[in-house]
Amino acid sequence: MDIRIALIGLGTVGQGVLELLHRHRDFFAQSLGFRFEIVGVCARRAESLQHALIPATAIRTTDPLSLAQNPSIDVLIEVAGGEDAPRSFVSEALAQGKHVITANKALLAKHGTDLFPLAAKHQRALSFEAAVGGGIPIIRTLEESLIGNEIEGLACIINGTCNYILTEMTQHGLAFEAALSDAQRLGYAEADPTFDIDGWDALHKVSLLASLAYGRFVDYTRLHVEGIRGVNLLDIRMAEELGYSIKLLGVVNQGQDGRISAAVYPSLVAKTHQLAAVNGVLNAVYLKTSGVGPLLLTGAGAGKLPTASSVIADLVALAKQMQTGHAKPPSFAWFSRDNAASLCPIDELETEFYLRLSTLDKPGVLSKVTGILGEDGISIRALTQKPEHDADNVPAFILTHTTQNARIRKALLRVDALEVVTAKTQVLRFWR
Repeated sequence: MDIRIALIGLGTVGQGVLELLHRHRDFFAQSLGFRFEIVGVCARRAESLQHALIPATAIRTTDPLSLAQNPSIDVLIEVAGGEDAPRSFVSEALAQGKHVITANKALLAKHGTDLFPLAAKHQRALSFEAAVGGGIPIIRTLEESLIGNEIEGLACIINGTCNYILTEMTQHGLAFEAALSDAQRLGYAEADPTFDIDGWDALHKVSLLASLAYGRFVDYTRLHVEGIRGVNLLDIRMAEELGYSIKLLGVVNQGQDGRISAAVYPSLVAKTHQLAAVNGVLNAVYLKTSGVGPLLLTGAGAGKLPTASSVIADLVALAKQMQTGHAKPPSFAWFSRDNAASLCPIDELETEFYLRLSTLDKPGVLSKVTGILGEDGISIRALTQKPEHDADNVPAFILTHTTQNARIRKALLRVDALEVVTAKTQVLRFWR
């Protein structure tokens, strides 16, 4: 069976797709009965289209819409990236009767409420295994392997840049800025790392996972997000002393009232937990399920071949469906604003908190702070100071018993307004 493909995007992942299609072309043809023919390739720059693995007969263009409208194409693979630009040509491809495979989590998180119903309307697949977790097969696992389970909650390390930075700070004692610079030098972080280190990349992925886990549209713009800019070596060392690692987690749960809580924030994870051992650029998704029990999927969350392998997995699965003449429309057809989840705000979260204060070296400072916490009903589990400090910046560490996020937020507005407090208090949540 011949399947004609258009590839939009010839960056790292796009080149990986070309490489895997070329490397396994004989296996696909002889063992599976598929001949994947690359009919067209689109790149932002014309010089990129000289790639050696692009067939001589393929259309080479810088206009993605022309491929979306080309009637000779069966499947459009979109690995160009960007939130808004791909929307037009992905929509056009679906409207023209093409199946679409994408690795673009930002596109789906922002425009999926239009694209998934459009795919269903035209009875075309919109597959996106590569959009969340790179090479980790989490989408197919949730849709198929765990179909007989209720998802009781999940936590994920879903951004390799942040995980690499935190790992370098922990294992090699690098300051945040040095670890970030190292990540940029190695190609793990962009020149402008804002999207990663401020948590937005992870938030897009978490909104898709939360939606899939509970069958409701979870709007990422309504979720709480914190990045890792505020984490410093003092926090890393204190976490180590306590027996914890600091990880940027996406955390998703559903309450008994049916409301979904989903957020991204740096968390203290016990070193005895599997997630604490996920280091470097690796990603992981930890699931609590009703039937299988706890389950951890881990692997490369980005990169040329890991992400491309998920694209190819979607392509082969789609080809098998096309072979029978029954390529299914997306199971995400319900991903619409008419089916929006009822969300639980972060202020209702109840957990233990870690607070790092910066204060002047004056008598009575901690009594003022603990007094404010007590007035807001926050019980203190432990309080400590480190001897190494200067008079204008005394670090103090407070661990609380379980309390509500709203109480912490309210109390710290008063604490940080004190004249003796020299910087905004760093807040980390314990994850259990």
